[in-house]
Amino acid sequence: MITSVNNDEVKEVAKLFTSKGRKEKNMFVVEGPHLVLEAKKCGILLKTYTTTDKYEGTLVSEVVMKKMCNTITPTTVIGVCKMFENKRSEGHILALDRVQDPGNMGSLMRSAVSFGFNTIILNEGCVDIYNDKVIRSSQGAIFRLSFIKANIVEYLSHLQDYQIFSTNVNLGNDVTKVEKGPKMVLILGNEGQGVSEEINKMNYQNLYIPIKKMESLNVSVAGGILMYELTRSK
Repeated sequence: MITSVNNDEVKEVAKLFTSKGRKEKNMFVVEGPHLVLEAKKCGILLKTYTTTDKYEGTLVSEVVMKKMCNTITPTTVIGVCKMFENKRSEGHILALDRVQDPGNMGSLMRSAVSFGFNTIILNEGCVDIYNDKVIRSSQGAIFRLSFIKANIVEYLSHLQDYQIFSTNVNLGNDVTKVEKGPKMVLILGNEGQGVSEEINKMNYQNLYIPIKKMESLNVSVAGGILMYELTRSK
């Protein structure tokens, strides 16, 4: 059992809660039984640490587990995983332009999986998908998606047969009334600024959600509604 927080292995795991540490090791941490199991199913789980013999892995003390976690209440099991970004596009595509809030990113992943948007394009400026808050809020959805880091406009210029939708509250079309094709891209923008001017200039088909009394919705809420409306059968 590891009982010292000064153990070299413990220190290396703790580094994975920083963006720099994750990039250097090409690894990240998942916390809790559910996420550890999901990582194992995906074949990316490298090592497990636990405070109980209920789970397989290296036993550590509760003090050590607290050092290896980034939550207020430490879990009983964590996993160290290898990063899994890939370059394939499949199904509908969700393109995110500078989405910076970890909770929003994780929630959008859950909606993407729910409505068949199996690939996510991440423009420069998006929050790190391996951020522990992103992973927790995704509730395992992160393991069911393909991720591509790329300039959205450049990447979409090479796609064929995709219907491309962006969002614009003032110049968009009612999402409940648009004609939808079999292959779609949905672009969502930054929490405060929306989609970039570069994307707006491309004249993609703009959408808006007809809402009452409020001017706008949180990006994760809006994204979920849009993905639902674009994929639902009439």
